[in-house]
Amino acid sequence: MASTFRSLAPYIEQREHLRSLLASHQFDALDSLLDAAALRWLESSSQPFDYDWIINTLFDPAEVATDTLSNLNAWIKHKPMSYHGRLLHGCYWEAAAARIRTSNGGEYVSDDRWVGAQLARDLGLISYLRAISLHERPAYALRRMLRLTAYLGEPQWLYDLAHGHEPTNYVQFQAETESEVWEAGLRRLLAEGGDLASIPQALPESLPARRSENVKTYWLNATLAIRPQDVGVRNEYLYFLYPRWGGSHEQMAEFIEGPVCAVLSEQNLNLLWITKAWDFLGYSIYFPDKEQADDIAYCCDAFEQLLALDLEDDQRARVLYQYANFLAHYGNQDGVWQPERMQPCYDLLAQAWQVNPAIANPQMGLDTLMSCINFAHINDSHNLLPQWLERLQLWGNDKYAVILAGVASKFGLYGIKKGQFNHQTLLARAAHLDSEDVDVGQAAANLFGSVSEEAGIYLLQQACEWGDTSAMATLSDVYAGVLSRQNGRDMETYKNNELRTYWMERAADGGDATCQYNFAYEIIEDNEQLSSEQYQQARVLLLNAMNTPNVRRDVWERSTRRLATLLMFSDIQADMELCLDVVLPALWSDEEAPNHVFAAGYYALAFHLGAGCNRNSYLAKVWLERGLEIDPDDSYLADRATEIYRYKELLGSVRAKMGFGRDKKLMDQRGYNLTFDE
Repeated sequence: MASTFRSLAPYIEQREHLRSLLASHQFDALDSLLDAAALRWLESSSQPFDYDWIINTLFDPAEVATDTLSNLNAWIKHKPMSYHGRLLHGCYWEAAAARIRTSNGGEYVSDDRWVGAQLARDLGLISYLRAISLHERPAYALRRMLRLTAYLGEPQWLYDLAHGHEPTNYVQFQAETESEVWEAGLRRLLAEGGDLASIPQALPESLPARRSENVKTYWLNATLAIRPQDVGVRNEYLYFLYPRWGGSHEQMAEFIEGPVCAVLSEQNLNLLWITKAWDFLGYSIYFPDKEQADDIAYCCDAFEQLLALDLEDDQRARVLYQYANFLAHYGNQDGVWQPERMQPCYDLLAQAWQVNPAIANPQMGLDTLMSCINFAHINDSHNLLPQWLERLQLWGNDKYAVILAGVASKFGLYGIKKGQFNHQTLLARAAHLDSEDVDVGQAAANLFGSVSEEAGIYLLQQACEWGDTSAMATLSDVYAGVLSRQNGRDMETYKNNELRTYWMERAADGGDATCQYNFAYEIIEDNEQLSSEQYQQARVLLLNAMNTPNVRRDVWERSTRRLATLLMFSDIQADMELCLDVVLPALWSDEEAPNHVFAAGYYALAFHLGAGCNRNSYLAKVWLERGLEIDPDDSYLADRATEIYRYKELLGSVRAKMGFGRDKKLMDQRGYNLTFDE
């Protein structure tokens, strides 16, 4: 079915108008417009740019989050009975909970983040419950209850209220949590502008009684009782049936084919089938390895099957964009981009754009398009890039796109005329957009290498003013001559050791793990004997680099090994113990065998010398044997074997054997735990 939407402009204008009403505290006008949009949504099927879109885009991502909260608090103070004031207050805390938790996989989230996210969740749920009590048909607030309880779990107090019990308060939660974790989690909540919630003593009377169904099903049914045509709530329920959320593909299929979805149109049902397939097609972390040809073929066939369905325009474009992203994942072979692999990606991107160029949002295809043009040197025969940059700067939500549009307009790049956009406005906006998934330093390095050195350096300088650590690290590489060398150019062109060191230190201070390692390396290598201050500085830098979440593997490995050496030979008892208790276990439990060998060698040395532990020749031998079992030819282990087995001493082997037997009986608990407590 062809779309009836022919221009994006009125929807962008509407979005900006609503944002301005919120910022200027014109709450009566805001309520009036949102109430009217909600009524239209309740009485009709979902459409692009409808009430759902309005709510999801009302907060300006370039605005400081706590400023948004301040505006929402003013709204509620001005109109305590405003459904939308309470609803959007809940949306703020739902987003804050996600920011605290981070978008990374749950297994990487620290305990204090979980605590902070749960506290923010409670504020969101309480706001949604208040909104529910203020509206006769609160379908949207009910849907958000499903999202938030499915995402971060149902809190005990909500379960208690739903089953007629007195609600649990934070006393028990705090008592069950380590004090340091609790305080750190609370600080994360405070940073978002919040404080501990006041737990309600009752639920809104309009809510149906909770029967035996699980919490997700309860909120789904409550929403559908008010808006039975709501495909969005069905889609969100389906998402939380992914295996990683405790469901299964079989459960997902049963749901789509079951009675709850029987009333949906074919296009809406096909949206749900896309969501099911997105579990393995939608996230690059789950893409097959390049050697898994059968699995890659299976995924390609799945994309083709989706494209054969009757899809709404936005969903067809979405599948095409992701199909291009999937193929591009295999477009780089051994560090070289393959034009024959990337041309089909470009063709799919062109198809996606052509579905409905008047209102398209090509954000999810931009990275692949840049790879096609910059790296695989695919001819932009459809003139996609200038059209996309024009569109994406209008949307204004994607940091990478806004940066590219601003730089392109300043320098006349990518088919954009000089001055076509206000580059200063765009870059100022980019400075405040979320950068969690954007490596500005890498974006600038790509500009430097593939398009314009001047533009790349300009972007780095701008981003350094924003405080972007990735840009500081890359600018340090520019002044080290690294970027020039990587692109086959004269290394001396931009070399400046003073600026290189300055930006490396700034990046290290800002938390860039690579620069932290490099800075520590230079401190250690440039000083034959470290002063106490230099030692502590290198120690802190390496510890931070080692503990940086999702750090690049080679940086983690170098930092951890270098830290082990620094601590082991420090002659500081607490630091030698830290090496044995924390650093070496990280290497020993790593997936790479060379790190096992390294850890075994250092443990053998530690027990041989009594560094951070009591001397024990038997435990030294155990660790030595573990390492040699992995790599019999390792030279470091060979040196340790000479010492531990006393090969160079008269009757050394006999004496060593006697020592092993004696020390096995004298083994202390710490030595046993370090060696055998797996």
